[in-house]
Amino acid sequence: MEANPVRIVQYFDGEKQSIIPLFQRPYTWSRNNWETLWEDIMAFYDHPDLSSSHFMSAIVSIPAKTTPVGVTKHLIIDGQQRLTTISLLLCALRDVVEERKAEQIRDYLVNRHYEDEPDYLKLLPTQGDRDEYQKLIKGEDNSGVVHPMRKCYNFFSDKLREPEDDESRIDPEKILDITKQQLRVVMINLGETDNPYQIFESLNFKGEALTQADLVRNYVLMRFKHSLTHGSTQERIYDELWRPMERLLERNIDNFLWYYTVMQGYDVKKPKTYIAIRDHFNKSRSEEEIKASLNNMINSANVCANLIDPSKEQNSYIKRELLWLKQFEATITYPFLLRVFASLKSGMLDEQVIIKSLRIINSFILRRAVCQEKRSALNKLFIRLTSKFPDGPKIDEWLVTELSKPLRSERWPNNDEFRNAIINNSLYGKKEARILLERIEAHMAQKEVVDLHDQNITIEHIMPQTLTDEWKKELGDDHENLHQTYLDKIGNLTLTGYNSELSNADFSVKRQQYANSGIALNRELSNSHSWNANTIIARGESLAEIAIKIWPRPTN
Repeated sequence: MEANPVRIVQYFDGEKQSIIPLFQRPYTWSRNNWETLWEDIMAFYDHPDLSSSHFMSAIVSIPAKTTPVGVTKHLIIDGQQRLTTISLLLCALRDVVEERKAEQIRDYLVNRHYEDEPDYLKLLPTQGDRDEYQKLIKGEDNSGVVHPMRKCYNFFSDKLREPEDDESRIDPEKILDITKQQLRVVMINLGETDNPYQIFESLNFKGEALTQADLVRNYVLMRFKHSLTHGSTQERIYDELWRPMERLLERNIDNFLWYYTVMQGYDVKKPKTYIAIRDHFNKSRSEEEIKASLNNMINSANVCANLIDPSKEQNSYIKRELLWLKQFEATITYPFLLRVFASLKSGMLDEQVIIKSLRIINSFILRRAVCQEKRSALNKLFIRLTSKFPDGPKIDEWLVTELSKPLRSERWPNNDEFRNAIINNSLYGKKEARILLERIEAHMAQKEVVDLHDQNITIEHIMPQTLTDEWKKELGDDHENLHQTYLDKIGNLTLTGYNSELSNADFSVKRQQYANSGIALNRELSNSHSWNANTIIARGESLAEIAIKIWPRPTN
């Protein structure tokens, strides 16, 4: 391994090509990074000192095996963000300097004798960035979505063209000289006996921190043979197995990889996802075994996409349960559910068992939330359930047994506890109130269900938050105590699209509105001729009985 300080522009000298491997992440630098680089350059602008330099950390590369024909090629193992940004700065400079200088800059960007050939670009980005980069190098416009590379180019172009008055405008040739002379990096060039991934893994240079997905992708794809020709095994694995996962899950891929890790039986924190998956893939010695593991991973990624966005689920009953589960934001259940759906795909479980299992989980989580049990206890519980996941078709019965164990921190509240909590706990402002009211409304409405996810549908206090004189008469002499005691109880809450109109209105006015409501909860309210402590308690008891039916606690 060689390590030497060099001017960064030397990576663009001569007939050569720096290749960003396809497994590297796309260009991710943003305005903060560009601002920092510009400030570093401007530090030399008014105080030039040819003997001083600004180090931009390191570039790690490894020679690529090529044929005797063509340009010299190196794979960039680390430092692609810095190299790409400098090339985009050079593009911006090319477009503002006079023609002779522009031709000189062009020689930093392309290998002139290889136009329309793979060797044409001095820097060859990874596949997702290649089209946009080529357009910038060729000076072509892009009328579509603004790519991060285009944003970078525009940033430097704006800096070079402002302000409007010529006297204080930046001299682009001076910026070019600083870029060529003062910006340096440590060149780390690996030899044939060096392990590129071990070195890549140990690097921690200034720039955007690698995500767990970055580390996993790079490690897995480095297990396959790299080739500079189109259609290599590594390229096929990336295109067919990894890239579809990135497109499917987008910003959720880091979370998915943690779910997948736990699904495999590893009890690790999210920052240790990569280490666990690396250990998992190290058990696979051949490329075929690695491909089999990646196929399993993409199957789970498809399931995870449905968990994240249940609207993609084809089975309407499963979709409904997943939508309710999503309202709890109970992502800790996802590793366990990946195991459940994997068993469905293998034929071990059928869809009816899946639906029953989802209902059990929904009941368990909702009852605990309403009874104010600590949510943190669910983390260890569902990780343990995932690791204990049994073979066999009766997962729902096993799940009931496991969740019914009398461990205090993981308890499943019984009907009496659930009923009392619904009636007596102040639920307004908590997601449980919305979930309870929405599910009870769906149960009561049967076929004619209002779209409760409409943003105009909100939770309303029947007895209002601010008592008017009429409401004080309605409640009687003890109105202050009754108001404080029952205001936020479920018996005093309903759903409406007319919250602002009803507001502090008298109950007689609200009752008329409720009678004409499309919401079954409200139509039932119109049967009450008065509103006080007794009616609030009675309604709470009625809603609690419905909730017990919707979220039962089955026994084996």
